[in-house]
Amino acid sequence: MKTIFLAITAMMMASPAFAASATSSIPMSVEIAKQCTFSNVASEIILKEDGSETTAGYTVTCNTPYSIFADNAKWEGGWYGYISNTQNERIRTKFQTRAVSDNAIVTLHAGSQPLPRPGSSVDAYLITAQIDLINSPITATTRAGIYTDTYLVDVYY
Repeated sequence: MKTIFLAITAMMMASPAFAASATSSIPMSVEIAKQCTFSNVASEIILKEDGSETTAGYTVTCNTPYSIFADNAKWEGGWYGYISNTQNERIRTKFQTRAVSDNAIVTLHAGSQPLPRPGSSVDAYLITAQIDLINSPITATTRAGIYTDTYLVDVYY
């Protein structure tokens, strides 16, 4: 009798005593906004009078795919920009920007479409800039003073 009693007790414990049940669910979600930020941005690019390359850089952090495009405020045409003084005397310059990770060239000026990037990453970019001494030689009669331009970068996401 003892063995049968234990078997019946175990069966009763395995079957719940409830006659009905109800369930519910509440969906959960969060929306992460698309964002891109710049960091490690060079404070300025100092060009060298001898025409050798100067480098600078910046980092773009995006949580979504993006495209990047570079330009400068003073554009001569083609792949050239220029720096100028207060008398608007011009010295031609050359710029190029590359992605450090894969050496892809960032589109400069309105030549073609912005460079597409996969995003969800931290991407470093390297700028190389120089005075174009072939087309704008600096001579003994080049007016003294400060010649300026502004490098611009746009990220579309």
